[in-house]
Amino acid sequence: MKVGIFGGSFDPPHVAHSIIAETVRFQYGLDLILWVPAYDPPHKFMDQLAPFETRLALVRAATRDHPAFEVSDIEKTLKRPTYTIRMLHALAKQYPGAELHLILGSDTVDQFCTWSEPEAILQVSQILVYPRPGYSVENMNLPEYLHGKYSLVNAPVFSISAEYIRNRLLEEKTVRYLVLENVLDYIREHRLYKG
Repeated sequence: MKVGIFGGSFDPPHVAHSIIAETVRFQYGLDLILWVPAYDPPHKFMDQLAPFETRLALVRAATRDHPAFEVSDIEKTLKRPTYTIRMLHALAKQYPGAELHLILGSDTVDQFCTWSEPEAILQVSQILVYPRPGYSVENMNLPEYLHGKYSLVNAPVFSISAEYIRNRLLEEKTVRYLVLENVLDYIREHRLYKG
């Protein structure tokens, strides 16, 4: 079984997330894309994010209609801070024998060497890198241990961000077509991202 692991804050999940996940699934013949909302990411303060359960519900709304998309709340069970290597080890136990593929944006790869145990991550999973505006992997000074250890995803480059969507919602502007209809319904129903 080939499992793509798509982590992030997802505050909120938007159409670029969905398009990237589907592009990666198709391009690499993955059986499953496992969306993993971050619980206590070491690079962000918890008070900057919507509560975990809210973001988890939003991701469930975003993935509801795709048979190969699933959502994992694994990060809330892990020792904090929830480093990627801990999450990967936990998922490897949940999916014994599965081939794990960690899906990362090129902006994240630029910071990969600052993560906890980056070389161990490469032992547990393959790395699939999708393009982000202003971050060309070819122009990065990547550490030697990353060379030949990642594959580039042939995906469109999106400048949509969750922050942009939150700001539009705060300004009471439309986000239709920036988020999936299920996500928009959940945001409206629960009156999220209001000032």
